[in-house]
Amino acid sequence: MSLNEWPAYKRIAVDVVSATGSELTTRDGRTVLDLYGGHCVNTLGAGDAELGRVLSRQWRDWSFATNLLDHGPRREFLQAFERLMPAGDWCVFVTNSGAEANENALKAALAITGRRRVVAFSGAFHGRTGGAASVSDTKRPAYPSMPFESLRLPWNDLAAAERTIDASVGAVILEPIQSLAGVQEPAPGFLETLRRRCDAGGALLIFDEVQTGNGRLGTYWASQRFGVMPDLFTTAKGAAGGYPIGLTVARAALASSTPEGLMGTTFGGGPLALAMASAVARRISAPGFLEHVRAVGADFRACCVRGPVAQVRGEGLLLGLVLKPGHKAAVVRDALLAQGVLVGTCDDPSVLRLSPALNLPSDAPARLAAALDAVAAETEKASAAAVPTPPVAATPALGSSASPRPAGKPAALGAGS
Repeated sequence: MSLNEWPAYKRIAVDVVSATGSELTTRDGRTVLDLYGGHCVNTLGAGDAELGRVLSRQWRDWSFATNLLDHGPRREFLQAFERLMPAGDWCVFVTNSGAEANENALKAALAITGRRRVVAFSGAFHGRTGGAASVSDTKRPAYPSMPFESLRLPWNDLAAAERTIDASVGAVILEPIQSLAGVQEPAPGFLETLRRRCDAGGALLIFDEVQTGNGRLGTYWASQRFGVMPDLFTTAKGAAGGYPIGLTVARAALASSTPEGLMGTTFGGGPLALAMASAVARRISAPGFLEHVRAVGADFRACCVRGPVAQVRGEGLLLGLVLKPGHKAAVVRDALLAQGVLVGTCDDPSVLRLSPALNLPSDAPARLAAALDAVAAETEKASAAAVPTPPVAATPALGSSASPRPAGKPAALGAGS
């Protein structure tokens, strides 16, 4: 008899035994700067003391409650999370993951509009459950059929959006910045076009902010960064600083019009998750926090176009390092790890991702820049060693019978020097 883990992941060759903030400690005693942050989860880094106290205290006070009972952590969460909200009246439904949050957003949008058609985009990733997988573009089919009709348009194609988003469409869902696709940003006018077409045809616009939300772009939400407001938005990952949570947020008028019994969950909205999410919301809304995110993000953009990196794209602390031709992201990632810096990859084999803790130290960009320089030096050294040395022509020994140079013909340049 044996039990092994399901072979779902290709793991990075590093054995981490502990972590504090943005520093990982490996079994062989090395310290590694974590610029990946667990796929945007570790909003406040590893082992944050305040989050530890909050979790411990809430466990002692009341660890779990059915959603049929109200409790203090729920009230505290609504108060703390309200500070982050865009203008207007909103309602939130709490689950356990980003996929669940997106499922509920899609389910609500189709129920409210009474339609069965959803527009999504190339490069999108919204989760691995039925509805979320149906609007994802991972080229890895999750199910043999879809629960609704999904139309996939090219990312940033304004003309396709103009043609397709009409009165037959119930919802349009997108990540304001596509993380897994390689940190693909929206083209000028793209989000505005989607908003206008949804308004014209009666479709609901859904922003998947599982990765872009909770302060990661230097604003609480991408809608505040880009100036386009959705009808619903979702978030998860870093919303509770490492504790599982999923949030589906809708305009209050929409939430009140969803059919009774449409939404429900066992574990979502429990005291532990909401206590953690409240603490995170208070921290990211504190004076100076978002300014730090924007400043460190700007430093990464300013100093990391070097070595194998040709371009940096993205916003705040969701960044993509676009590599020069001939460089593979997985190879460069491993080389950076050998220099003591952990970064991520994505579906684009020429892009590395940065999604670190939002409170990472201000010297992190300089440390990454130094590691990139070291990788470039190692690459150059390896390339030089791989170049074969051209053969040297044999010089006749003194007094040999080699043919003399014809009279009047000069010696080759440098000969005899």
